[in-house]
Amino acid sequence: MNKFATNIYIADGPVVNFYGFPYPTRMVVIRLDSGCSWIWSPVQINDALADEVEAKAGPVKYIVSPNKIHHLFLKQWSEKYPDAKVYAPPGLEERKVTDGVRFDATFGEDETDPPFHDEIDSVIVQGSYFMEEVEFFHKESKTAIICDLIQRHPEEEMAGFKGTLMRLNGLVGNNGSCPREWRFSFWPFGKEKARKARDIILGWRAEKLIVAHGTCVEEGATAVIERALSW
Repeated sequence: MNKFATNIYIADGPVVNFYGFPYPTRMVVIRLDSGCSWIWSPVQINDALADEVEAKAGPVKYIVSPNKIHHLFLKQWSEKYPDAKVYAPPGLEERKVTDGVRFDATFGEDETDPPFHDEIDSVIVQGSYFMEEVEFFHKESKTAIICDLIQRHPEEEMAGFKGTLMRLNGLVGNNGSCPREWRFSFWPFGKEKARKARDIILGWRAEKLIVAHGTCVEEGATAVIERALSW
């Protein structure tokens, strides 16, 4: 688990198969003012990782999934930490793949202002008939945390036919953005909602950016986000 900024850590997990494409996994751990930890998009758990989370960020209090396809390891973490509050994004709780996962709240429905709001802001990117995603902003470190809406896969890892498809989809390198098929899902009526969420994200004036897939940004993040979401 590597320190990314003040009170915020990153842990990279195993590569998983997503419709034939290899996707790396990454989670974020934030140490809250209370001395407890907030977990975003948890990766595969093991004793060493759990011990490191508790040592660096404190007991796990919140476990958060940002969208309906980031669910693979929620059950592991919720079983390891039964006292933690587990948050679902819109559309996840209804999926059969989450049978057996205990959810305590859904963003936008049960929790418009979650208890960690003073430290971590959030906005739901709405308007897509495919998927809604919750984006976050850690106020202390001025770090935006964006899941699949912005992907920046390393150039050197995008070889062969699949790499070419990823490039054509606009998901590679410093100019990586949102998958084109997801962009299209905001048409014809949802784009205005997406733009409202984008304006909130830009209003955070983030200095740093963590993405689930690809290279994170340690300075000048607002300009990177604006370019990536210009569609």
